[in-house]
Amino acid sequence: MPSSHLHFDLEHDLWWTANAVLPSWNGFQTRHGAYGSQSSAEPSDGSVRIVFAPEGRGTEPLTDAEVASVAWLVENEASVSLALLSALLAEYPSLQDQYGYSAEEAGQYMPKVASVEDFRGLIGLHSVNVHPLQKDGMPYVGFELGCTWDDEHGLGALMHGTRVVEIGGADAALLLWIAKRDAAKP
Repeated sequence: MPSSHLHFDLEHDLWWTANAVLPSWNGFQTRHGAYGSQSSAEPSDGSVRIVFAPEGRGTEPLTDAEVASVAWLVENEASVSLALLSALLAEYPSLQDQYGYSAEEAGQYMPKVASVEDFRGLIGLHSVNVHPLQKDGMPYVGFELGCTWDDEHGLGALMHGTRVVEIGGADAALLLWIAKRDAAKP
């Protein structure tokens, strides 16, 4: 979807949102329910709500530079999403250890995966948060996901370009201080 087709609305007098389709998320779980809960048994078509500045900004209209940050995400979503999913694949064994499901529970909630494709039945994109912060011309972008293994905290990743800053609970996608901490590093 070209950035010129993005239409932003002020949601709940809190933040600006736009709807987009990110093709990389086609076929994953549909997670548009409350707190990233599964909202349909049908696979996602990649539709997602993009939130600009979930923290750290007023409600004044977006500037051209802010719209450009969202456009950057939409135009580069394939490489950013692949980097996120590849990092999740590498991190997944540690997450399995952290959650400590029994063998029976693991089969249902957190089964073994061999490729990023194996995540399609386990996770789904809830929203994407573009933070009002850039470094080296690239925005910080948080992916908020629902997952089978944690209904309460979900899954989140903060990205800077195709570099993963942090993978954790859904809040990792929302919290501006994580991006600020990373941006302050040389």
